[in-house]
Amino acid sequence: MRAPHVRLVVAVAVVASVAGAAPARAQGTLSTQGFGYPLGGLSARSAGTGGALAEFDHLSSRNPAALDGWGRSGLYFQYDPELRSISTASGSDHSTIARFGTIGAGFAIGSRWTVGISSHSFLDRSWSTSVRSGQRLGDDSVSFTEHFSSQGGIGDKRLAISYHPNRLIAVGVGLHLYSGENRLNLVRQFDDSVRYGTLDRDITLSYTGSGASAGLVFTPFARFALAGSFRQGGTMRLRVVDTIRTEAKVPSRFGVAARLEPLTGLTVLVGADHNAWSKLNGLGSATAGARDAWEYSVGTEFTGQRTRNAPWTYRLGYRTRDLPFSAAGSTVTEKLFSGGVAVPVAGPRATMELAVQRAARDAATAVTEKAWLLSVGLSIRP
Repeated sequence: MRAPHVRLVVAVAVVASVAGAAPARAQGTLSTQGFGYPLGGLSARSAGTGGALAEFDHLSSRNPAALDGWGRSGLYFQYDPELRSISTASGSDHSTIARFGTIGAGFAIGSRWTVGISSHSFLDRSWSTSVRSGQRLGDDSVSFTEHFSSQGGIGDKRLAISYHPNRLIAVGVGLHLYSGENRLNLVRQFDDSVRYGTLDRDITLSYTGSGASAGLVFTPFARFALAGSFRQGGTMRLRVVDTIRTEAKVPSRFGVAARLEPLTGLTVLVGADHNAWSKLNGLGSATAGARDAWEYSVGTEFTGQRTRNAPWTYRLGYRTRDLPFSAAGSTVTEKLFSGGVAVPVAGPRATMELAVQRAARDAATAVTEKAWLLSVGLSIRP
């Protein structure tokens, strides 16, 4: 292959990667357009309720005031695989994505203070696709297959503290560090590889950013509570190798939720969350335009049988939202039905959290996407 042509292909690949968004046929999915798929910082507990529990959940990343839910010091680990299928007019494809969505620890200080350290997946950009194409090289017309792939994403590391002065109120604040990378690969394999060779190029995009959050949980009655939280984003930087290429802002967000216990052992939850994803605009090219989005959720949890002096807890939920990045100019909508269970494995000292979500993603295109999202978490409080 001629060197000028190689340089041209590499340049195109770099520009496309930094742009961050492309039609669904180029990225292979609806959900990972732009800078990736937002998992929402949900633990398996919250995922089982469709996200409605998130404002009250000490294992999720949204409300630092909920940290008092740790009760005593403990650790939490969570694995989040996704089984994704995408359908187009020309056929369908399937893929499996492995994620470690959450790692957290809580430290009780006296009876009123709790400190939490956690790492959550913020935007996941894992996908791969193949495209059959061709082009002119001088007097020749050549055919080739291009394989594109991306691995990695952006994580949200949080240091937070909550204060619970009495049974009515809990407040909390948190500091966030956003960091991660996308490892992109392009392989162009010519049919006549002896004459034209094979192009194999890698590029790594890295991200750093910051933010701060604050939250409140208000319990005016024993069986009713309200919660709300807010995050202010700082500067987000994109680097190629060690060079800063672009800057934007970490998306700000706010959310509110209500919790009602109409019967002993039965809890009903509703929540709404807003993310200002458009603050990411400018981090990529103009084609990577992000849109602000609302999320609405409703869920329930109820206790069942007891083993090892601790109850099993069952959860159901529903969530609807728009994803931040469009596909071929169309907004991608997502609807999820979910269920989950908390199983005591060592009495109240260790609990296995399981959740499954069925997602349907759609846009005004000929592409549809469905996925099973699994969450398996282990909470240990010695």
